[in-house]
Amino acid sequence: MKVSRLLWIPWFVIFCTAQIQSQSKTSDQTGQQRKPPGVLDTPVDFSGWIGKTDNPQQFKEIRIGFFAPDEPDDPIGGPMLDAAALAIEEANAAGGFHGVPFQLVQRWAYDPWGTAPKEMIKLVYQDSVWAVIGSLNGGTTHVAEQIVTKAWVPLLSPVSADPTLTYIRIPWMFRLPPDDQKQAEVIVHKGIQALSLDKVGLITSTDHDGRIFAVEILAIMKAEQTLPVFHFQVSLPKVDFMDIVKRAASFNPDGIILRLPWAKTLDLLAHFQNSEFHIPVIIPWIPGLRKEDLKKQYDGDILYVQPFSETGNPAYTAFARTYRERYGTRPTPSAAYTYDAINLLVQSLQKSGLNRPGLRDAIAMICDFQGVTGKISWDNGGGNQAKPLLRFLH
Repeated sequence: MKVSRLLWIPWFVIFCTAQIQSQSKTSDQTGQQRKPPGVLDTPVDFSGWIGKTDNPQQFKEIRIGFFAPDEPDDPIGGPMLDAAALAIEEANAAGGFHGVPFQLVQRWAYDPWGTAPKEMIKLVYQDSVWAVIGSLNGGTTHVAEQIVTKAWVPLLSPVSADPTLTYIRIPWMFRLPPDDQKQAEVIVHKGIQALSLDKVGLITSTDHDGRIFAVEILAIMKAEQTLPVFHFQVSLPKVDFMDIVKRAASFNPDGIILRLPWAKTLDLLAHFQNSEFHIPVIIPWIPGLRKEDLKKQYDGDILYVQPFSETGNPAYTAFARTYRERYGTRPTPSAAYTYDAINLLVQSLQKSGLNRPGLRDAIAMICDFQGVTGKISWDNGGGNQAKPLLRFLH
């Protein structure tokens, strides 16, 4: 008796083959290709233990964590802390939380993989904060994200534009600035294509934020068939800027996209200026980099990403006036986002009460918060959907 060879095929192979055939048949019947599921197609949700809601009267203060430097001269952390202190003061003047004052609790360490995690652990467990505002960049914010994931504490990021903060779908993570992907889109569409720049170079740092931005800008440029004529990946902190200028000039580019830390960006622009290498430069939003400093270093054309509009924005105008009266300087975008993060958090607490999972849900449900940086609404991963702008520096 002959036995069919089909009987020797493992059952799971038959099942998988049938599933593939079924899917392809469905595709043939509709005449359309099914779109593969995206990481943000469904909302991030939390289904853990909710616990009880605490009575605010049992506390002397309602603590909000601040994971960033408190040095006034830090170009990112200083303005963040000033804005946070201003928002806390205003919230307490309005009555605090059921009569209990808010208190900012600060911890920080510059070593992201050494002492910084220990400080973050102290912040959420020892200081018992209800939420955390921070941090300076994508690397340190990822450190904070790992801690709050275990501790079940909301984390609001007012500085980092790293899209992977929310792509990994941690329900406790919320990012306020427009991410690198949105910035890359506006750079390509409103910068490269609008100016008809045929030969564009790309210079990025090899640190965390530089690598993430490089991935996003290269993906958009490839999709639009405008790949860079060169891509220099700069290793920090030692950089031979003269060599970079010579190599870049040898390609005779029409423009260059720069994404380095703020101080290194200014250094490179100064070398462009001294070498009389004057071509259009396009810069994404780099926390700590001020427009007035850019113009001092380089008199060529500069296009820069502005994360939100400051013009025609009465809320920002009022905030900027109050901030200048208090601190004697104009607020940075990082300061404005920090101010919004505190106010958004205070508003959410009023809805949720003192319950961290409830607070997390109240933050996630926000879809039309009107802050000084404009409207804040989350995508399915907890990232702000606001779109940046590309501006000429005059």
